[in-house]
Amino acid sequence: MSNPRNNRRRPQQLTPEVYRRRRIIVGVGLLLVLALVWWIFATIAGFINGIFHHDSASAAPSSSVSASANPNAVCPAGAVTVIAGIGNQSQQSGNSFKATDSPYLWFQLTNNSSTPCTFDAGTAVSFYKITSGSTVIWDSHQCDRTQDASSPIILQPGATVSSQPSSWMKVFSSSTGCSTGQKAVPTKGASYHLTATVNGITSSDVQFMLN
Repeated sequence: MSNPRNNRRRPQQLTPEVYRRRRIIVGVGLLLVLALVWWIFATIAGFINGIFHHDSASAAPSSSVSASANPNAVCPAGAVTVIAGIGNQSQQSGNSFKATDSPYLWFQLTNNSSTPCTFDAGTAVSFYKITSGSTVIWDSHQCDRTQDASSPIILQPGATVSSQPSSWMKVFSSSTGCSTGQKAVPTKGASYHLTATVNGITSSDVQFMLN
């Protein structure tokens, strides 16, 4: 009788060439899987980067406008507002002055545009006028202006700057001057109006009284 064990077929032993082919197939499969994973990751990363790039590109125009603003450009017409001020030496505004008070005059400049610009605020182009009714009481054009000069300044958008205060001696101005030696103006409740003109721009008038 034959032995059943002897009838079993022995496993076929694979040759080295078959092993190599299988390893190559497995290696190629792994490379394909890695390539697929890399492609998926790159696609997702590109999509996310595209979203952020679009957002930053949308914000670019406003940044470029600010960067290209030239502060040396002269302020365009209508960009600057002039406000006349009257009060004490500390530039605290007031509209009523005692006999012993010395009113001080100043002006404020405001850049209403969205970009910085250059504006001449020097004494050569800055003037004050005080009136009562239709009568000109005092005009700084008649002061000694031999020391006047231009003074271009850069006004930042939305910013307001003030000039140095200068005293008014409560006198009339004339062809002979506007300070010492001039006739005193009426007081005891007399009403006056002040305007300031800077570089061709005139402020609204400010009313005040001398008691």
